[in-house]
Amino acid sequence: MAIDEALLETMENPNNPPVIRFYGFSPATLTYGRFQRIKKAINLKKLREDGISFVRRPTGGHAVLHDEEITYSVVVSRKHIDPFRKRTVYNFIAKILLAGLTKLGVNARINEARIGDIRNPNCFATRGEYEIVSKAGKKLIGSAQTTTRYGALQHGAIPIGPSLFSISKYLDMEENPEKKSGISEYATYINHELNKNVTFDICIETFVVAVKEILPVEISELTMEEKKRADQLFNEKYNTEEWNYLY
Repeated sequence: MAIDEALLETMENPNNPPVIRFYGFSPATLTYGRFQRIKKAINLKKLREDGISFVRRPTGGHAVLHDEEITYSVVVSRKHIDPFRKRTVYNFIAKILLAGLTKLGVNARINEARIGDIRNPNCFATRGEYEIVSKAGKKLIGSAQTTTRYGALQHGAIPIGPSLFSISKYLDMEENPEKKSGISEYATYINHELNKNVTFDICIETFVVAVKEILPVEISELTMEEKKRADQLFNEKYNTEEWNYLY
């Protein structure tokens, strides 16, 4: 999360190129939305008992369990996409994600309308406009976005295995226990759609190839300035109780 925000800040210089990043979490981590009220939605005691890390995202949306999945991240400046609107950014990125899934052999499409209960704290319980769903309409990629005066950050989870369904035991929904069941009815994952197992590395490589076919990209590393800023954000924000227990 700290690296994603540090990269977003680089968009303050409109001459900097956009960045597309693919990464994973170790250990497994639960992230929750910038405005999500964790005291009413997330069982922090159970997370600690199971050794699951947790962190508040700089973007909105609901809780995601990052395990057996790829996390993608895209930062763009306002000059990179015209007109610069949230929907335009979502649509642009959706086409890239869809290309990666297609190259893997997954039959998927871009969702056209919101489906599901927006009050459900599980990100994969609802399907938003421009999110990616399977041929059967089950959610394949969950995404969240934030915009600033100089750019946008959008990131999300691409489940490879069934671990996304384990999130139900970390959600505190005593008032609506029925929402804990039936997650597989509205979400799915890559290995299930392919009916075979593919690895994290293969998925990353495939998405990178797909991106290269669409955009003139270069493989790069974080600069020293970006690493320094990410470390600062980690220490002063994402690793603090003030941020993670905001609500």
